Formats: sequence, C-alpha cells, structure tokens
Amino acid sequence: MRCAVVLTLFLTLVGSASPCSSQTPQQNAVDYRAAYERWRRAIESNPALGDPFWVSTSNGPADLRSAVADLLSIGPNLTPFLAEEMRSEKDKFRLYQLEHLLNRVSGIKLYSNGRDENYVEAMPRYRDRFVDDWDSGKYLKATALLGATWTYSDEAQTHKGVDPNKLMEIRRYGVFALPFILEGLKKHNSSELFAAFLIIIGEPELYSYCIEKPSDFFPDRAQKLEYVKSWVGKNERRIEKLEGLPQQIKALTGR
Repeated sequence: MRCAVVLTLFLTLVGSASPCSSQTPQQNAVDYRAAYERWRRAIESNPALGDPFWVSTSNGPADLRSAVADLLSIGPNLTPFLAEEMRSEKDKFRLYQLEHLLNRVSGIKLYSNGRDENYVEAMPRYRDRFVDDWDSGKYLKATALLGATWTYSDEAQTHKGVDPNKLMEIRRYGVFALPFILEGLKKHNSSELFAAFLIIIGEPELYSYCIEKPSDFFPDRAQKLEYVKSWVGKNERRIEKLEGLPQQIKALTGR
C-alpha cells in the first residue's frame, strides 16, 4: 500500500508542464539562455545563500525559487547548454554552482561527496574531465561503458542496504544512464540500479529510503521497472532533445 501511494504521488508530480517541443533549436537556445540568466541574477542578488538554496524550489527567495522551477521545467534537455557554460566558465565558484545545477537538472554528479577535498578548488579538474567525456561521446555510450564495468551485487546483500559510493559509477552519467538502468532491471531485481535512478531524477528522500531499507521499498523487480517506465512516459519531452537518448529509451520501453 505504501508503495502504491508513493507511486501515485510521484506520477502526479512528474507530470508537470514542459517546454513546447515544436520550438526551433534557435528558439530553444534563446529560452535556455534567458532562463539561465534569470537563475544567475537571482543567485547574485542573494550572495549570502549557500548551495542548498541554489537549486531549490521550496526554500529561499521567491525570485530564485521561480528561476530554479523554470530550469527544471526544461529538464535534462538543458544539458548541452550547461555543458557549454561549463566549458567557457573561468570562475571556480561559478563552476561549483554550475555543477549543482547540472546535477539537479540532469542527475550528472561529477564527484563523490565525503572526500577530504576543497570542491571549489577542484572544480576546474572535474569540469575538464566532464567536458572531455562530453566531447568524446561517452555520455551517449553510457550503456556500453557501464555494461563493461558494472558488477551486480548479491541481491540478498543489497536488500539490507545499498552502498551510495558504488552508485557514483552510474551517477556520473546522469539521465544518460537510464537505458542501462532499464536494461538492467529487465533482468535483475537490483536495488542499486533503482536507487541510482531515484537520485538521478531528483528524488533524494525516496533515494535515502531506498538505500537504507531497500527490502521495504518496491521489493519486486517488476515494480521497479514499471516505476522507471512511468517516469520516462511522463518526461519524454524533457529528454527529447538529447541526441540519441530518446531512441535508446524507446527501444527498451516500446514507447
């Protein structure tokens, strides 16, 4: 019953309005730039705010919450634009803010939290690796690359808890890992894949519950797979402009 209620609420939330798919690439570029600049201005006008507020729609000043909501309505389609912003950005702190936005919009996580490291100072290095991977086409090859390196943990063991550090292997690809996750859940009842999916799509509370008590949260493989497919169905327009990704997903879902 708990799972059914959560799923109903989730599908209601993800069905929010998205940008019109009939726009030209030029119109999209103008809209993306305008939405991004609104976000930048809102952050700069509130310099005392820390990173939790930079990408929040529920806390912080109204202008910033509104700007974040506009960016999230574009969704992962914004990823190529953000890649170019990261490529050209010289300021380390602005890069750090951009990384938070990339993670929130596309689920792409460039580094693992918990390291004894100054992330702001390290951002140029993480940015360079991201841009190199982006330019080389690794994100569109995420399924093949993950398939060659990912090892499935024993399901009986992961039912007791999921190691979030292991999920970084998937999270570095963000939404581009969705075909791999879909493909994997067709064969494996993997709480690891499901947890990675939840944090990639921006559901930190459900993610926390999943990694702590995976045996209580959608325990069946079919439930996990249907949950992922439902999200894809509700968010097709928010990923449709990512070259190659919609086609990979459609081949797996039959949509």
